[in-house]
Amino acid sequence: MMIYQFLPFVPFFAVSIILIGILLVIRFWLKYRKKRSPFTENFLRNPGESLIKQIEDINYKIQYYLTGFLLAPMMIYSIHISQSYFHGEKESLLRISLSFITLIIFTTISITLLIKSLNKRRYLRFAYDGELAVGQQLNQLMRDGYYIFHDVPGKKFNIDHIVVGQSGVFAVETKARRKPILGDGRAEAEVIYDGHCLKFPKWTENKPIEQAIIQAKWLSNYLSNAVGEKIDAKPVVALPGWFVKKISAHGIPVINPKQFNLLLKKRELSEDMIIRIIHQLEQRCRDVEPNVNMEKKA
Repeated sequence: MMIYQFLPFVPFFAVSIILIGILLVIRFWLKYRKKRSPFTENFLRNPGESLIKQIEDINYKIQYYLTGFLLAPMMIYSIHISQSYFHGEKESLLRISLSFITLIIFTTISITLLIKSLNKRRYLRFAYDGELAVGQQLNQLMRDGYYIFHDVPGKKFNIDHIVVGQSGVFAVETKARRKPILGDGRAEAEVIYDGHCLKFPKWTENKPIEQAIIQAKWLSNYLSNAVGEKIDAKPVVALPGWFVKKISAHGIPVINPKQFNLLLKKRELSEDMIIRIIHQLEQRCRDVEPNVNMEKKA
């Protein structure tokens, strides 16, 4: 008799198998049709490349949690009715309570995971917007002969942006921060930098500065070993949308990305060294596979 309680799920599984079969046929056709991609090499990384992948991954999780949230009541109700109809179990307060408690547990878990994932996606999207804003601003420096690399893989971290040109090598750390509503437009957009800490209107932090210094140090060592000469990468913190008021002559540059050209003053690198440096960075950053090639491997 136990097998009969699963009869209501037979149409569901049958339709699922048919849909999966159709998808596999389409995938097989796309993979083996007699056409090939014109893209023979990988692409360079875009601003926020690693964030895009994280957002895509969390989108899949949101779909799973949402599906579980919607299907859990139907599944539990179907099991309850099947046990009553096919297995002959009588309705009782205990059975109803167990089904209801199970529903509450599954629903609570699904909602908790869903809310957590939605909040994380919101944070990642905001961070991505920040990196995109800074990246597009820095890309304008290419008009002046500078080379810009984005989301450069380092040692257990990614450097948001690297600027290379006659004024040297800059490792740029982007930090997107929301502005509080204070009723004073100037105060809402101003951050005070004393060379050690960033004093926002309602909080203070120094991690972006420490992070930028660590990343620039790693980049200096990496490029020095790669080109065989000492290269000093300069750390920079970019705060898109903020006005930075510096009250000390000490500390690394912390700027609005629109003011980046103020850092490009003296000439430090020869054309030959610039070419050698960008060769090394391009080798490291050209790792984004064209979508059509990834589909063929899948």
